Amino acid sequence: MGVNLSRTLALPAWQPRLRVAPSSLVGLAMLGMIVLLVVTPVALMVVESFHEGPFGRETAWGIANWQAALTDPTLAGAIGNTITLSLARVIIGIVVAVGLAWLLARADIPGTAWLELGFWIAVFMPPLTVNLAWIMIFDSYNGVANQLLERLPFVSGAVFSIYSWWGIVAAHLLSGGIAVQVMLLAPAFRNLDASLEEASLTAGEHTLGTLRRIVVPLLAPTIIVVMLLGLVRGLEGFETELVLGTPAGIDVFGTKIYRITQQEPPAYGIATAMSMVIVVLSLPLILTQQAFARRRNFATLSSKFSARRVWLGVWRWPAFALVALAVVLMTVVPALLIITGTFMNIFGYFAIPQPWTLKNWQAVLTNRTFVNALENTLLIAGASSLTAMTAFTTMAYIIVRTRFAARQLLDFMVWVPSTVPGIILSLGFLTLFLGTPFLRPMYGTVWIMILVAALGGVTLITQIMKTNLLQIGSELEEASWAAGAPWFFTFRRVVLPLITPSVVAVGVLSFSLAARATGSVALLSTPTNQPLSMLQLTLAASTQLGAASVIGVFLMFLSVGVAVTARFVLGVRIDPMR
Repeated sequence: MGVNLSRTLALPAWQPRLRVAPSSLVGLAMLGMIVLLVVTPVALMVVESFHEGPFGRETAWGIANWQAALTDPTLAGAIGNTITLSLARVIIGIVVAVGLAWLLARADIPGTAWLELGFWIAVFMPPLTVNLAWIMIFDSYNGVANQLLERLPFVSGAVFSIYSWWGIVAAHLLSGGIAVQVMLLAPAFRNLDASLEEASLTAGEHTLGTLRRIVVPLLAPTIIVVMLLGLVRGLEGFETELVLGTPAGIDVFGTKIYRITQQEPPAYGIATAMSMVIVVLSLPLILTQQAFARRRNFATLSSKFSARRVWLGVWRWPAFALVALAVVLMTVVPALLIITGTFMNIFGYFAIPQPWTLKNWQAVLTNRTFVNALENTLLIAGASSLTAMTAFTTMAYIIVRTRFAARQLLDFMVWVPSTVPGIILSLGFLTLFLGTPFLRPMYGTVWIMILVAALGGVTLITQIMKTNLLQIGSELEEASWAAGAPWFFTFRRVVLPLITPSVVAVGVLSFSLAARATGSVALLSTPTNQPLSMLQLTLAASTQLGAASVIGVFLMFLSVGVAVTARFVLGVRIDPMR
């Protein structure tokens, strides 16, 4: 029986010949969402920077806010601190992380599965909670380490103060900075063909030389992307600098803008003008990342892939001890110290007649504010996680896998939230929701916090999902399309099963990010929608460290507990470079 192809393929007279692909419709919806929730707040901040007078009241337009911001004598210091702290964190962190990731993924050290679990836990440790633990050790006057060192005959005064420039750098590195980089780099090292290293070693090169001359250059694209992510995150530092920098008089952009918005009356116009400066500083980083990602090939697997580990010989156990020490310093030590701090009469004071008490727990657990904050945190983090898993996975697929005409623009827009300090983005959302009639009812509810908390992870989560999609060949999708399957069916039945572990992983990551978000929700938080993170920050900033440590224990078990459960029950791992 023959088939008349001309009749079969002919279009009915009423059917339009130009059709919009479903992926393009989804892409347009995603782009519209980003424009509304990211570009609009930033645009409103630009407008507000030229609005002279009290926030929310129509007075006059001019450049007075810019003049006040640019002539502020402390602005140069804040810029310098922001840039130098970010650079120090990234440079030190990437050097340490490359070494640790290589040992974890490529060397024959024992217990790599447990060590990787340790770094996984460190990623989810709340930064402010970890910082409180290190305050107990390196406080200038009462720190345990400083008190012990001062007993030595050749030591006078505090050896190292956590309330210092280097203290802030160390706190960032130990509170997830290094751990995140290790977990981003380890999968890329693991997927590298071992035959390349074997050839180098056979030619007479030593192990460190092979790492420096062969491995690092091959993984340069991944390393550069991780560094750029670290730099962008460093530019928006807020809570660590607020707690540790205030006693030392160290301000960065985030803390300076926060102080301006908290003064009476709040100078929102000056704050938004200052925020534009950091946006300008961040734009080159974004443009560099975009250009680099378009030029480079991230593939590390070949058809003759060899996964053999490098034999370290006598250095095997010292290398294991080094990696294990890093894990202990990032997880076990701060966890034990913060739990200990909750039972202290005066936080960090061991040498007093009665150092132990239950008053911190009693004060927190009997406070209705804590109960409300815990309920808000669970709702905000859970809903944000589901939102991120759905929206950002789809967004990454549109950027990587479709021919949506504006996908490069969408990819660029994804980076915008990370270029603005969280406190200023919070101000932008405040302006957006109060100034838009159909959004105004959401102000003061947890729903606005869910939206903002989810957007706080859009850059990192989308980049992780993009990298995972880049590691998957397009042949399976093409075969599905050739068989006549529509786009959505192919995405649901072919692509989604392949990336499900990564989707769940970013869901867990989003839960943790939302549970501990501070800067992005600072100006949107009210007594009715306040999460635990803001309650902890308020207590820590007012030196109520005992009560803040109790909140920190809850955040720690909440964030880490979800991550560990997902790891063991679902087999979820952060392998964004797979």
